[in-house]
Amino acid sequence: MKLIIYQAECGDAARIEYQGSDGRLHHIFIDSGFERTFRNALATDIRSIVKTTGCIDLWLISHIHDDHIGGAIAYLKNVKKGLVPDIVHSWAYNPPRGNMKNSISLTGEVSTAKSVVQGDQLANYLFATRARVHKEVTTSTGLLNIHGLEITFLSPDDNALAALRKKYAPELYRPFEREEDFVVSAAKAAVNNDYATRLNDFELNSHIEDNSIENGSSISVLTNLNGKQILWLADAHSSLVVRSLQALGYTIAHPLVCDWVKLSHHGSSANNLLPLFEIVRCNNYLISSNGENKHRLPNKECIARILRNPYRTTEKYHLHFTYDNPTLRGIFSADGPEIFDELNFEAHYFSMPSTSIEC
Repeated sequence: MKLIIYQAECGDAARIEYQGSDGRLHHIFIDSGFERTFRNALATDIRSIVKTTGCIDLWLISHIHDDHIGGAIAYLKNVKKGLVPDIVHSWAYNPPRGNMKNSISLTGEVSTAKSVVQGDQLANYLFATRARVHKEVTTSTGLLNIHGLEITFLSPDDNALAALRKKYAPELYRPFEREEDFVVSAAKAAVNNDYATRLNDFELNSHIEDNSIENGSSISVLTNLNGKQILWLADAHSSLVVRSLQALGYTIAHPLVCDWVKLSHHGSSANNLLPLFEIVRCNNYLISSNGENKHRLPNKECIARILRNPYRTTEKYHLHFTYDNPTLRGIFSADGPEIFDELNFEAHYFSMPSTSIEC
């Protein structure tokens, strides 16, 4: 199995490539970054898949924010233009207006839509083409098995999805809130982020959680292939993920042991509370952010919770950043180089539009 991680600025885009139980190569996409992420990173790999296996088994779109859904919209625009065939076998996506018929009409033209936002674009395309969609994806959804890759849905629960659909009821025709990235200079980011605080000075037990309805509706999953487990947290609320893991029987004494964790909401402290790291044991954490965005993500406070939680293993931890730039490399400057030995961790930085990781 390989994980292919795409640079998506302050966004999420990844692919799982694996040999299935049928002996064939399979591909699962998880989110897609912005529309420009398709041009900059996804397009080359999708065209390669067309020439080889010819199929994307599943494309999971966690929620409606454009830093997760945009690349899929760009893909569909290319399909409409005949530049690439539609090779997605199935989608996992919760249409925010409920039944996809309730989404604002596009008259079948994804590529020419001007005033309709991306969540409706995807919903209408899938409805118009009668694509296979795993809709109503919640914690009530059973285990999904795709040629040996098991997918367990950890969020949203029924209440979180209902809250999203109440906010965007079709009769309201309310435009979706977007999560545009506003690039800032490294110098400005350094003033406004929390990187000047040392790792050992953060209060770990802060419980101020994200209250975004859209983030709360994120589809987060645990994937398992032959015992290799990966936690994909999208922008989910960690309290809901913890409740789902507890319902599966995981506790501090009996933690979830996994190989990778894709941190929620680009390493935001509001989406990665301490109880999550107390119930999960993992040495590899993926942080999908370039560090230069309006939210000043990742938050160093989130990293402190990972490295200092009282139940962490004695093994070396590895933080994997999807970009390599002075802002990200400056996160630990206030701590001094000795902090890496003191807290037993290493930081890794990706310099390419896509990085392949063997699992």
